[in-house]
Amino acid sequence: MDVIIRADAYPEIGTGHLMRCLALGQALRDGGKRVGFATYCEAAGLLARLAAPEEGFTVFPLKNKSDIFHPPCAWAVADGVNFDSRFHKAMYDAGYKLIIIDDMAALDFYHASIILNQNIHAHSLKYNANPETKLLLGPDYIILRREFITYRGVEKLITERRLNVLITLGGVDRENFTLKVLSSIKDITDINITVIVGAGNLNIDIIKTVRTESPLTILQNVTDMAAVMAAHDVAITSGGTTVWELAFMGVPSVVGRVAPIEDYLVAGLNSRGLFIDTGWFKTATEDEIRGNLLKLLYNEKLRMAMSKLAQRLVDGYGRNRIIEAMTAIL
Repeated sequence: MDVIIRADAYPEIGTGHLMRCLALGQALRDGGKRVGFATYCEAAGLLARLAAPEEGFTVFPLKNKSDIFHPPCAWAVADGVNFDSRFHKAMYDAGYKLIIIDDMAALDFYHASIILNQNIHAHSLKYNANPETKLLLGPDYIILRREFITYRGVEKLITERRLNVLITLGGVDRENFTLKVLSSIKDITDINITVIVGAGNLNIDIIKTVRTESPLTILQNVTDMAAVMAAHDVAITSGGTTVWELAFMGVPSVVGRVAPIEDYLVAGLNSRGLFIDTGWFKTATEDEIRGNLLKLLYNEKLRMAMSKLAQRLVDGYGRNRIIEAMTAIL
């Protein structure tokens, strides 16, 4: 094995860390690397995807969130808010060249060969690390899964026709904001609505009870998000890694916050004029969410400007730049 990736997925942290590591793992596999995942994962669908023969990963399911797994290999990747400096040091001291994927720079010290932060706000943070640690900061290093790469260079078509609206709020959505969002737009009559319910979402039955004036499709365990996004004109989403996928696909979106880290990400989006910020989904009213969507639905020029700006920001070559940095270190 060449690379071991340590990332988890459970209700308290969602599936985003493991999903972006899936994207990195695919890039490494495409480059000929043998990749393993050591993961504490409570999302059965996501665990099955990692273990699927077509992915080609070796999977080591862990029983505890704090477990450290040390198979012999050259590189290790650690992505998780529950991993502290001691955790990283134990991996680093085991002899790995370590990549830490981090959004906040909240730790006292980073024991790493590479620190990766793909967010717009990354350049404003201070990472305390060794002088030789390589910093890969900003949207140039956004990691996209394999299904998105086939759309590289494809410009989003913006039209005035009946619009397809996508609702996707992550793999878990513990507080069921999907229900709130869907309820807020259920009376709009001139759209098509698709709701994606993540692998760890337990609320699908109650979501299915919502009756909408427009046609409604509910999907779960989607494995080709790129194709779904390509078929939609606007989206409502939370401020996680999905916003970068929507940006790459050129889908103008209404973005809400569900976790404190998303304050940083959404603030960065606002600083570039990307997407519409609807605040915290917990406190935003249904009228506010609906009103923000309507701003996109009935303003073709705004949608076109957002789409072009987003696709300029996320070019789809982040995975290549990360692998080039790894190769330079070796």
